[in-house]
Amino acid sequence: MTESIIEKIIALIEDPINRLKVELVDVEYRKENGDQMLRLLIDKESGIDLGICTRVSREVKGKIDDADIFYDHLEVSSPGLDRIIKTDKDFARFCCYKIKLKTLKSFEGPRKLKGKLGSADAENIIIETEDGPVTIPRSVITVVRLEPEQ
Repeated sequence: MTESIIEKIIALIEDPINRLKVELVDVEYRKENGDQMLRLLIDKESGIDLGICTRVSREVKGKIDDADIFYDHLEVSSPGLDRIIKTDKDFARFCCYKIKLKTLKSFEGPRKLKGKLGSADAENIIIETEDGPVTIPRSVITVVRLEPEQ
């Protein structure tokens, strides 16, 4: 059910966000501390600031409200330094960046890996670890995140 609500939200807000030349990275719709949270994670090559978040919020709030989608809190923010990498576009954009990934418990290979993101295609990603390159099927990956520089 939540997935269909997220799909509906994306369909409602994608055009207004694109007109602002901002990328919709992710939509989270879940309970937090008893309240229904609707979180929109946005990004832009030049970075995200409060002004952009405010403009996006003003553009999409009415559309979401008109569609009668319930939420207690709407938050528009940057995905952060440890942003999730999901799409083909993300994998291409963050090639050679440090990442960390987790795999499914059922996967017979490593459960957690850190290294530099190598190439990625529809089936696999290659991560350059200290021990050399490792190919991981995308179907067994649960999450890929940027690893912020320490």
